[in-house]
Amino acid sequence: MGHDVEINNVRFYVLRNNTTGSVSIPLTLSPTPTPLASITLRSNFDCGRAVVLNATVGWLAVTNGTGIDRVNVLFKIWRGSPATGNLIFSVVDSGESDFDNRKVTSFTHVDSNFDLRSSRPPSYFLTAELLDVGSAATVIGPITFIATEFEK
Repeated sequence: MGHDVEINNVRFYVLRNNTTGSVSIPLTLSPTPTPLASITLRSNFDCGRAVVLNATVGWLAVTNGTGIDRVNVLFKIWRGSPATGNLIFSVVDSGESDFDNRKVTSFTHVDSNFDLRSSRPPSYFLTAELLDVGSAATVIGPITFIATEFEK
């Protein structure tokens, strides 16, 4: 048996020109995240809601002369500020700077564990960071970050 779902609120972030090569954002080394996008919902949460978060990021594994070919990028979604808020999702994607250097990483997460004591609508932040010393990567676009609020 299926469930009826009501969409209450959709917020999104996209680059002005959301194409490959539209930005050049060098990534920093972990544990310092590079902010890529943020979304603030319009309403507070209650226990009967969930938020589906979708992200797509285009990035380039860069050869930087250190001999490191494999580049590991850690993408994270935070509820609240990056590094000090609640880390609610993370995933690693890899690219080869000499072979598979142009990457598009996409992922989805459902957030339903809310702090009901908060009186402010939640903000979500999308970040990325390098895992390995000597590696290099640059976000080149597109960047799409979507939050869709649902009644459970």
